[in-house]
Amino acid sequence: MFLTASNMAHYLLARGTVPPCVVVDGDFMVVEAGRRNRNYKIIRRDGSGLFVKQIKEVEPMAISTMQREAACYRMAQKNGYEALARLMPGFVDHDAGRHCLTISLLPGGENLTEFHARKKTFPAEIGKLLGAALGSYHQTLRGKSLRTEDLSNFPRMAPWILSFHLNSVQAGSTLSGGVQQLGALIRQYPDLQQNLARLAQGWRYDSIIHGDMKWDNCVVYPGPNGEMTFRIIDWELVDYGDASWDIGAVLQAYLTSWIYSMPLYQEFDPASFVDKAVFPLEGMYPSIHAFWRSYVQTAGIDKSQAYPYLLRCIEYGAARMVQTAFESLYYSPVMTNHAATLLQVSQNILRDSRQAASALYGFSGELSS
Repeated sequence: MFLTASNMAHYLLARGTVPPCVVVDGDFMVVEAGRRNRNYKIIRRDGSGLFVKQIKEVEPMAISTMQREAACYRMAQKNGYEALARLMPGFVDHDAGRHCLTISLLPGGENLTEFHARKKTFPAEIGKLLGAALGSYHQTLRGKSLRTEDLSNFPRMAPWILSFHLNSVQAGSTLSGGVQQLGALIRQYPDLQQNLARLAQGWRYDSIIHGDMKWDNCVVYPGPNGEMTFRIIDWELVDYGDASWDIGAVLQAYLTSWIYSMPLYQEFDPASFVDKAVFPLEGMYPSIHAFWRSYVQTAGIDKSQAYPYLLRCIEYGAARMVQTAFESLYYSPVMTNHAATLLQVSQNILRDSRQAASALYGFSGELSS
């Protein structure tokens, strides 16, 4: 049974996730919020509610990622994983038969893409929150000997984008025209291919990682006392892997926001549009630096290792930027100027991560620890 707004009340009653009085009193509203999945918000009058996610099509990849996300929510309920649980919305129910996951709704929540667009700024407070949240669970889980039954839920694979240059030709016509052009561009740059292969070879297995960190998956909302509270959603790509992938993904998200705020819709000359960016890069530095400092402190990274680790995260962030370009072209018939710029910036970073740390992220020696 696929869920719809009209059968949602019957489903929730049958699963026991809402009491009958809620349905009888009409104390809920169903709002469709679909993207990749069939998503529904169940909103009650007091602002609380549920978020229900069901796969759109019964196919192996969708089933696998749903199972992986549900397994992560279950794991987070166990002793020893409290820091992970604090990052996630509350787990309510997993219906394996219908490939459906139910979690608590975050009242008044908005993702960081929406938040930054509304505020038209990147507050340092948000960077600090994000760094502390990721640092806390990485510090707890980095190097942790996980139970065999927990590890069995994860594929433990390096990100696919690190080998995309090897596989994009074989995929051929199954990819959009824009993605095919992206693959062709990558194959024109041997040094970019070598750097992606180097990162794949250097991949570590040292922590539970989210695997798909981006502004859309970071939600802020007011806490019980009005304080800003933070959660991470969409754990479909959660894995046991390299913690620097999550951190690099956050760092590249700032650069991606900067690049997409440039009006690159006509002539392709990024340098001439830097001054026209809606979100100037320098304006993001307080948030970027607050994120990194908070992460280093919370994750317990030794000061002597902070700068080398920063460079490592920046490099994996550059690889994540190639994936961001891929995602932006998934349905595009042609390469876009913004995607080409993402690819060029990622290549420049991988050629000289030290220069990128200074020129793009504004890190001097003392700021890196």
